[in-house]
Amino acid sequence: MSSYRTVISSKGQVVIPAELRDELGLARGTRATWTKENGRLILTPINERLLDEIQGCLKPRPGEPSAFEAHLEERERERRRERERR
Repeated sequence: MSSYRTVISSKGQVVIPAELRDELGLARGTRATWTKENGRLILTPINERLLDEIQGCLKPRPGEPSAFEAHLEERERERRRERERR
């Protein structure tokens, strides 16, 4: 694991060293998330590789409804209950 030093600007900005930007394929405008973990900040770029990894987690198992379909079904049940109350 490599270690790099940087300075936080008065606006709260941090410069990612060029070597890391090149290695990780980070370009201007790349979105990222910050995670606080055990007193450390972890910067995770949102790029194609991350999206591919996440997408695999969202696929339902064979025969299971997707989270989107399950949400739609639940909303439809709520609508029916609301109509029955009237």
